[in-house]
Amino acid sequence: MAALASASDDLVYNPYSFAVHDDPYVTYRRLREEAPAYWNNDLDFWTLSRFDDVLGGFRDFETFSSANGVALEQRGQSNTDFQQMIDLDPPDHTAFRKLVSRVFTGRKVARMEDEIRGIVDGYIDTIIESGECDLVEDITGPFPMDVIASVLGIPEADRYDLRQQADKILLRTDGEIRIPDEAINGMFGLLGYFIDDLPKRKKGIGEGLITDLLELEVEGRKLTDEELLGFCVLFVIAGHETTTKMVANTVELLSRHPDQRAQIVADPTLVTGAVEEVLRFHNSTQYMHRTVTRDLEMHGQNLREGDSVLLLIGAANHDDREFGETAEVFDIHRRPERHLGFGYGAHFCLGAALARLEGKVAVEQIHKRLGDYEVDHDTKKRFHSSNVTGWTSLPLTFSAGSRLGIADESSS
Repeated sequence: MAALASASDDLVYNPYSFAVHDDPYVTYRRLREEAPAYWNNDLDFWTLSRFDDVLGGFRDFETFSSANGVALEQRGQSNTDFQQMIDLDPPDHTAFRKLVSRVFTGRKVARMEDEIRGIVDGYIDTIIESGECDLVEDITGPFPMDVIASVLGIPEADRYDLRQQADKILLRTDGEIRIPDEAINGMFGLLGYFIDDLPKRKKGIGEGLITDLLELEVEGRKLTDEELLGFCVLFVIAGHETTTKMVANTVELLSRHPDQRAQIVADPTLVTGAVEEVLRFHNSTQYMHRTVTRDLEMHGQNLREGDSVLLLIGAANHDDREFGETAEVFDIHRRPERHLGFGYGAHFCLGAALARLEGKVAVEQIHKRLGDYEVDHDTKKRFHSSNVTGWTSLPLTFSAGSRLGIADESSS
């Protein structure tokens, strides 16, 4: 058993606590200052919360391994139905990453901007005349699924049901590490779809990245069905859930910083920096789980081979040792040299360029067409997971406008 980190008796970090989700940064601050290597004795895990430590954990994949799952509740669970490259370390991870990395290059992603803008505008069109909407249900929930589904080659008719299943997978119960039945059923639903879909694609039905993967080889062999399913599940969850949360987080944050929102409405060129600041200040992914492969000492604590460690991205991105005395201030004009919103090193987010573009386009169009929105902070509902933060409901009111093509587009 690992030694309990020295800290005040009342310092407790439980990533499943709904109370922590409401403002994790208070706890993160105490972790950085009082227990930079903190041990949770009830759930058996360490946390690293300072920027340099988290960065070092991402860099040193040989010591901080992904092979035992990247979420705490996944540790020790072996998936016999699918294998995700995110749960592999180099060199195996590198080989799989090379298969798909060329699809997500900055140049190829940039070509998708007009398509993404059209998708976002289509969802705004459906609500703009009403003067109200639920941002998550009506815009930020569906559009990222359309984008990644287009890349994968998933038919439009299947996307809504697939999103309903994906939305369940990350749900967690207050304070409990146990994965709830609703989340398990969501994973079964997502897997079931692709288990039925792959045989059709092997017969030549369908197109897109999933079909392309059938023809690709890793280390001289074709991908197994388990590996193909792993890619499908990873792309849907990573390509949909985190972007959905990121855009809603951006709107919610800007609604509480009206001066900065007004600047964006007046000058849309500020959107790129605003999205980057949200990735730093309140990233949708708050931590990544790793397993220690050797004994080591950090901040006077002894981490043992096999121990679980949470690399607290959310805490590291608020560390004043890296970002200065304004580290915990939201500032769309900040231009940091680096942050950990997309991880770092071998596991740097493969879809970072696409996520940034989706965020930029969505935030631009929302502030162009719904620029005087007001968030109903009394009825908004938080999304509760262990390592993903966002909103399940974000009600907005705004001045009713006209759909593109009905009114002059220049006034929309």
